[in-house]
Amino acid sequence: MKIQTLLLLLCSFNLSAQLLSPLPDHLNKRLLLAHPTTSTIEVISTLHQHQLIDLNSIELVGIYHKDETYDYSQSQLMLDTIHGINLQLYQLTDTLFADSLFCHNACSQTFQQLFDESEGIIFFGGPDIPASIYNELPHKRTAVTDPFRHYFEISFLYHLLGGYQNSDYNPLIEQNTNYLVFGICLGMQSMNVATGGTLIQDIPSEIFNGDETMGLEHLTSEEIHRNFYAKMPIHEGKQLAGSSFHQIVFKDYFFPSLASIEPESRPTINSYHHQAVETLGKGFVIGATSTDGKIIEGMFHAHYPNVFGVQFHPERSQFYLRSKKYTFHPEGQPKLLSDFLDEESMQFHIQFWQGINAILMEL
Repeated sequence: MKIQTLLLLLCSFNLSAQLLSPLPDHLNKRLLLAHPTTSTIEVISTLHQHQLIDLNSIELVGIYHKDETYDYSQSQLMLDTIHGINLQLYQLTDTLFADSLFCHNACSQTFQQLFDESEGIIFFGGPDIPASIYNELPHKRTAVTDPFRHYFEISFLYHLLGGYQNSDYNPLIEQNTNYLVFGICLGMQSMNVATGGTLIQDIPSEIFNGDETMGLEHLTSEEIHRNFYAKMPIHEGKQLAGSSFHQIVFKDYFFPSLASIEPESRPTINSYHHQAVETLGKGFVIGATSTDGKIIEGMFHAHYPNVFGVQFHPERSQFYLRSKKYTFHPEGQPKLLSDFLDEESMQFHIQFWQGINAILMEL
């Protein structure tokens, strides 16, 4: 009996122990970053250096699962070379299975503690989500390269936000409804799938009856969501940029309010995806679309004020560093990414991050 009591006390202590180190005196909040690659770290550092987000009082924690295919050793080495931001890495080691993402699983306690010890999380871009997670067969153009990254991020998002998978589940965010959950590209798609939504698995073939590898000259620039020239075998080796540019249209108040711009504005954005949100997950509202209305470019949560995602890429470091040129057309000349944005569109990107910074300061 005494041994059982001792074990119970030890288990209770372990469950309540703080997962991350206590914040030092000069920091007052913590922001999680999923998939903390070297490029993700560069993005965050660039945004801070250009005074678009203020991280002076924030500790950043890059989180990832041990079974992801990405090698985070380079990220760890990079921490010694960056200045001005407080960043550490945290690896989750609990076992995850594809059939237990939307229920209590081995990571659930860790998810609770990460939530308790932070004020928000950002999910970044990446590869295709396994179609089986949203109960569909894979399209021939769906390419899954890092399944455990998706298992981890989608299960965490389900724990945070809940979903149609279980109407009785009480999501973690109900314990702090101002918690920030922001997703970019894959991050938005993961938010949608985690809450019970589905995806368009290949925009060119499913929406426009086309094939990137054969060329998409029958489409206008507003209908192209990544650079199809780079996918054509005849242009292999030309080192063409993978992304493209098109305008977006706002469908609700959220994003114009976030970026302090007119609702009628149509900023040009950087686009790099072939998949997109199809049916919306639980609680989400369409906030922006492509100009033809066929692709959802932004969504936000109807109940939680700081939960939102964008399909496009406002985080591109080269919008602000302007140190590298890219070639998009096989016969084109290299250009800076920022050269593709007019003054209004560039201002939208700046004010978008300033809006997110305002949220961070209020958390």
